[in-house]
Amino acid sequence: MASLPDPVAAPHDEVFARIGHAIDQDDPAAAELRTVVRNARARMAQPMRVAVAGRLKCGKSTLVNALLGEEVSDTGQLELTFNVCEFHHCDRPGLIVHFKDGRPAEKWPQGSLSRLTARSADGLRLLRSVRKVEVGRPSPLLRRFRLIDTPGLASVHGTDSQNTLSFLGIDDPVERDETARVLKELGQDARSVHAASAAEMDRADAVVFVFSRGLGRADQQAVESFAGAYGEVVSPLKAFGVLSRSDQYWPPMGETGPDGMPADPLDHDPMATARRMADSYLQRPAVRRVFRTVVPVSGLLGTGAQCMPSDEFGPLAELAKVPPRLLADRMEDVQMFCVRDYPELPVPAEVRAALVDRLGAWGVFLACGLLRDGLSEDAVRQHLLERSGVTELRELVLCHFGNRSSLIKLDHGQREIAEEVGRLRAGAQRARQRPPAVADRVAQVLETMRVTDSGPSELAALSAYYGGRLTLTEQEQAQLLEVTGEHGTSCAARLGLHPGTGVDVLLTTARGRIAHWAALAGDPLLDRPTLTTARVVLRSYERVANLVERALVVLYGEDAPGAHHGERSTS
Repeated sequence: MASLPDPVAAPHDEVFARIGHAIDQDDPAAAELRTVVRNARARMAQPMRVAVAGRLKCGKSTLVNALLGEEVSDTGQLELTFNVCEFHHCDRPGLIVHFKDGRPAEKWPQGSLSRLTARSADGLRLLRSVRKVEVGRPSPLLRRFRLIDTPGLASVHGTDSQNTLSFLGIDDPVERDETARVLKELGQDARSVHAASAAEMDRADAVVFVFSRGLGRADQQAVESFAGAYGEVVSPLKAFGVLSRSDQYWPPMGETGPDGMPADPLDHDPMATARRMADSYLQRPAVRRVFRTVVPVSGLLGTGAQCMPSDEFGPLAELAKVPPRLLADRMEDVQMFCVRDYPELPVPAEVRAALVDRLGAWGVFLACGLLRDGLSEDAVRQHLLERSGVTELRELVLCHFGNRSSLIKLDHGQREIAEEVGRLRAGAQRARQRPPAVADRVAQVLETMRVTDSGPSELAALSAYYGGRLTLTEQEQAQLLEVTGEHGTSCAARLGLHPGTGVDVLLTTARGRIAHWAALAGDPLLDRPTLTTARVVLRSYERVANLVERALVVLYGEDAPGAHHGERSTS
């Protein structure tokens, strides 16, 4: 039998329908508010918008390529237009170009993407006119999400000069000057790049925030600025952190092994080093306040594993014939490995350099080891992809964002409506007038739903949890996350049980949770946020139990004894 459906995924667009009923359709003061509500309701049926954000040149485009499994986003050192690039599902690949001057968007053939990324003397006028490029691709991931590749965000620093890019995290003076020159050619500056990225983040439902390798000083400042500017908008419900170039911890420089001796490149795992760093970052309140988790990833390796032409496996197989110790010694200085002729290496320097550009140094060394062990090309690709961290990140995006897409889009819509109510009130205050009656009515509906409706009330509970305002045990925290869809939206997932669990076990578990949270909700000593959350979780478990009880009746008849069918499964 099919699995039990999601018990809590009520059609959240009904929330916006209720808000719409509080608005007089003939009220001229509510024209913009009606538009906001209408757009919020429409968004519920659309794929989530996930923005890939971070400082300039931190590996965002490479990460997008890795997630999509295609080299569709330009990753050149300075061949970027610094425009927003949005990827969406389309059965036939193509481009839609949006312009700054407001002219209608134009459809372009897929092969035109290079004209929108490569700088040339006769193409600058075109590049200066482009505001955003939409890229349509037949991608399974894009059936669920729209991915927005943003140009770059500023750190906490301001800037006194529009030609200074240090506040975008470019610390090398030569690279900074070159980037400033490119921006000037394109009619942009550092402020406009940041503004475009910030605007896309504000429109997005969720954010993947990319750090170049580790959370350095500039990255920390960017996170602090990010938390300050978006703390009310983005929470761990809607944001991941990604260490995008984690493979660059190989060869190990200054790393020590378990015995305290220098790490051996033959068995050093740079992703493990990055994982330890990511875990340490999550101990910082500023990071934990914004990000659900921080994931180590090698976007370059993930892209190469999926996109490298088969004929490039020939040179890898030749390098695999070199003894591992000798190969590691030659790769200790990666720059020399890419340019120096070594008689003992059977592959020319320029080919080695191309392999490093494709997979990274660690990826080349790892691939050689896998080929040396006799793995096929397909097996090597799969292993490299898994080791890159891209598989894990893709699953996190699909599960964490995907399982809660309705809640996240609901939150986005409610926030936009509340902001419009605030603007109405502020405008009336500036004019020394009473706020429009519609502002008070909609505000009251929003506040009531936070308590009575499943979606808004669960969002409020998650906000309290991520804000560290709850006094719950670890087990209670885990149950709060489970019942609100952290691990899936089926009844079994919301109860923390396997998909094939029998309906009687589901019902017994749900009733046990109800008893526990009912006692918690009646505790007079609980603080108010925890008490409110306990009541929300109690109602969520009651909805799960109600659906399971109805399923028992459907499956086994009106007289089905709810406690005696443990071996029966709904999957």
